[in-house]
Amino acid sequence: MLRVRSGPVGKLNIFTKIMIVIVLMLTPIIVMYNSSNKTSTGVVEQELLQINLNRIRFFVEQMDVEADRLWRAAFVVAADPDTLQLQLRSSEPDYSVLASKRLLLQKLDMQSTTFEWVNDFTVYSPLSDVVVSTNLKQVYDKEYFKSASQEHWDYRVIVTDRGPEKAFVRDLITPFASLSEQGDPNLYVEVTFSSANLVKMLERFMQGSVGQPFLYHPGFDPIMPRERDSVLIDAMAEQFERIKAPNTSEGSVKITFRNEPYLVNYVTSASLGWYMVDFQPLAKVLAPIDHSKRMFYAAGLLLLVMGIASAALLYRNVQKPINDLIRAVKSLRRGAYDHRIKPKSNNEFHYLIEQFNLMSEDIQTLIDKVYAEQLHAKESSLKHLQAQINPHFLYNNFAYIQSMAQLERTKVIVAFTQHLSQYYRYTTRTEQQLTSLAEEMDLIRNYLEIHRMQSERLQFHEHIEDGMMSILMPRLLLQPLVENAIVHGMEGKAGKFEIVITGSRTEDGWELFVEDNGVGMQQDEMEALKSSLLLQGSADRSLGLRNVHQRLKHYFGPSSGLRIEHSSLGGLRVGLMMKDGGD
Repeated sequence: MLRVRSGPVGKLNIFTKIMIVIVLMLTPIIVMYNSSNKTSTGVVEQELLQINLNRIRFFVEQMDVEADRLWRAAFVVAADPDTLQLQLRSSEPDYSVLASKRLLLQKLDMQSTTFEWVNDFTVYSPLSDVVVSTNLKQVYDKEYFKSASQEHWDYRVIVTDRGPEKAFVRDLITPFASLSEQGDPNLYVEVTFSSANLVKMLERFMQGSVGQPFLYHPGFDPIMPRERDSVLIDAMAEQFERIKAPNTSEGSVKITFRNEPYLVNYVTSASLGWYMVDFQPLAKVLAPIDHSKRMFYAAGLLLLVMGIASAALLYRNVQKPINDLIRAVKSLRRGAYDHRIKPKSNNEFHYLIEQFNLMSEDIQTLIDKVYAEQLHAKESSLKHLQAQINPHFLYNNFAYIQSMAQLERTKVIVAFTQHLSQYYRYTTRTEQQLTSLAEEMDLIRNYLEIHRMQSERLQFHEHIEDGMMSILMPRLLLQPLVENAIVHGMEGKAGKFEIVITGSRTEDGWELFVEDNGVGMQQDEMEALKSSLLLQGSADRSLGLRNVHQRLKHYFGPSSGLRIEHSSLGGLRVGLMMKDGGD
């Protein structure tokens, strides 16, 4: 038999044309997305620099305000009558001097506690050689105050009750010519606060941020938060003089450091003279945009693969059958009436091919097609019913996770999300319609553990006969019953709430019951619920139970279904009746 070509040589087939169309559609989309993504990234970088600069300005302003308040307090202390009394060489008894010092110390303590920062106040008079200080560990004498700094805050190591620590120190010096020798001070009021105060402020500043903030001053080690990359901060501090613009008190710059891009912001403290520096790794800042970009390319690749698959499927199921029909028609025109086409796929062309090959068996062919369509419709109906079995507690779970995150209960979040992931991994798997009772019970345990973690009054018991765990059944049959018990039985029930699942074999199949000690329902309500199971469509609350009832009848035959009755525990007892020999 001669072979006839289906078309002219060199002509593009359907597969090639569809591939060209797909590429032409994706190319401008990718080009436009890349341009938009580049513009968006630049805008985001500029906005992040400005936003973070404003945050740093606010931080420095808070720091300066607190430091200035401490410095102004030194003037208040210096003007206090008890402070002035220390400057006099007293001939009064020792107990009078001690009482005066005790009173001044109380005032210093009260002044110190009015500030958020941990601080110390010290008053020293060289004339009387008397010291009153809230810091009892540091030795204060004339030798110590030779290094007094009045014009700016000095950064040095002092001894406190907490041991040696780095602190900011500033001294108010008040000369009074009538009480002291000319040129010599007669009073020092020293204010100190630990650098740990700034560390705590930095730690609060970096909460919710990916940046690495620190305070920098030439000649000193940087002040940085705890549990940060100190090596990276030290290295960045060494490069800061080169990074910052000359003769500027603040600025923002994008740099590359150790082959990684960073966004750097800095502001100078007017009170302390230190730089507040925050550098953010650009990779972490732009991670959501990069993730979106990767997702876009993944989606584009997926669309391309799906396009290729669709084109191949179209070529196989459309173009090839058309070519076969053309060759067959040409054979018929040549008189080859014994020519038959071998069916290769069950699609829209299957009917034409069968009509060409099986004229004498057209009735049986129609019956087979109708039966196949019925099976397809039935499976679609079952998947639709399964899709309707939707968990109603999704938003409550997110709210619970959020509250646990705010309480920093990470172990609870990990356990909760493990149960939640197992639950959704099972419920969203629709490719397999049948499962074992063991897998269905794993789902129920995860589901109940999710609820139990949110409400400890929920208790669960199961009593299932040995050997039943291997029973095959449709997926998500038992879960709606448990969900219904929690939603309608637990609400309004005070105290402990129990759910008991029992399973046993019967003479002609199996039965599984879910019962609870909830609020239950009246007899007339129960009869109405039983009647609603026979309806084909309704918007009432029995939709989930009706879906389960219909699925049982689909898989196990008309004698199967749901049984609803009162429970001896006080609530409802709902059972799955599964009969052997179902369709």
